[in-house]
Amino acid sequence: MLRKAKKIISIACILTFVLPIISYSIDKEEFLKFLIESSYPEASTNNDNSKEEKDKEDKTANNKEKDYIKVHIGEENVPTLNNKSDNKENISVASSEYKNDIRLTKEDPTMLIYHSHAGETYSDSPEGNYHSQNNRDKSVLEVGTLLTEQLSQKGWGVAHSTKYHDYPDFTKSYASSLETVKSMLNNHKNINIAIDLHRDGRDLNTDADMQKENERMTTTYNGEKVAKFFFVVGMKNTNVDEVQELAEDITKFAQSKYPELVLPIVKKQYGKFNQYMAKNHMLIEIGSNGTSSDEAKASVKYVAEILDEYFKQNR
Repeated sequence: MLRKAKKIISIACILTFVLPIISYSIDKEEFLKFLIESSYPEASTNNDNSKEEKDKEDKTANNKEKDYIKVHIGEENVPTLNNKSDNKENISVASSEYKNDIRLTKEDPTMLIYHSHAGETYSDSPEGNYHSQNNRDKSVLEVGTLLTEQLSQKGWGVAHSTKYHDYPDFTKSYASSLETVKSMLNNHKNINIAIDLHRDGRDLNTDADMQKENERMTTTYNGEKVAKFFFVVGMKNTNVDEVQELAEDITKFAQSKYPELVLPIVKKQYGKFNQYMAKNHMLIEIGSNGTSSDEAKASVKYVAEILDEYFKQNR
């Protein structure tokens, strides 16, 4: 009891006297780093690459940074593509093809598509600050469903997970998706390409903000307005050189085919995003909350073409 009392007194002293001194004696950037490292062990700047640290969730979570918006998750819905969309590339996929939130286009897939933030929706679904499970046809899940279909038509065996990893706790999204990735890799040994598919998120408070973001994240090909895409690299991965090299190679390849379609790579200094798990692991952002779901879906045929040609040339 005496030991516990001493410990409590010590903590109280730290909270009362030391923390105020720390907060005033270091600049804002250093204090922010202190808070991140204290709250999210994954983000520590210490060079600790132990197995336990490697298996932890990337708790930095993009919603902690200014350019990522807050979330609200609604109730879950059944996965299906909306075949009433004006997008002619839309392909209807029956919900019966998904068992336990997984669809396999071949018995022995080599590619995995999943969504750490499955609740992300586009500009035509503003519910919950562009995060919901109620408008699935206007969400990143439908973009993943379409990408799965496009790649499977090109001969790829694809496993697509439609699990909501950001529900009920958004801050545990990457811990939850890590378990999905581990399970899929254990059950399907030939998967060596993994795609965590997202859409970018910005604070859009006015119509002018929305218009500016739409202009930033769209272009036109063959008379059709399409959403741009880009790669995100977590710089805390032990294999960061390989992750970055892959993103740079595909970006360069995409620029050679569709120069206006792909944006520069975004590097997150305190992130891992589970990118150490697969040989070829990518975090791809297609469109943003400033683009419509149809604009995002319209770009899928180009993204599928790029990925198909790149990996067939670099097997």
